[in-house]
Amino acid sequence: MKEEDFLARVQELGALPTRKEARRWATAVFRAMAHLLPDAEARRHFVTQLPGGLKSAQLAEPPHPLLMDREAFVQHVAAALGTHAPEGERALRTVYTILREAVSPGQIAQFEAHLPKDIATLLESERRFA
Repeated sequence: MKEEDFLARVQELGALPTRKEARRWATAVFRAMAHLLPDAEARRHFVTQLPGGLKSAQLAEPPHPLLMDREAFVQHVAAALGTHAPEGERALRTVYTILREAVSPGQIAQFEAHLPKDIATLLESERRFA
């Protein structure tokens, strides 16, 4: 999926006022997701699946793996957006839904295999209800 299409879908599904806000959401969620990955190879593989400029932004950032549970992960996204946990979770669910449309199921499964169980469960529950 092209970057503009990806951001348009995030804007639409998230009911966001601008494409700029959709980019902000996507960047915050992707950065938090990359922080979950335990090693450079897993991170690089994840980042190469991202659309266009969203990929470039993540490749430019140095690796910084963090140990997080579900609550900490949602808070991490919320903090990056300067908001509270419910809005952070809404951003996470929105961006992850569109990411699942943009990349193959096999690549999503590879990413989820590296996640703590409670975070994988959060993301898998989104797949069942999307």
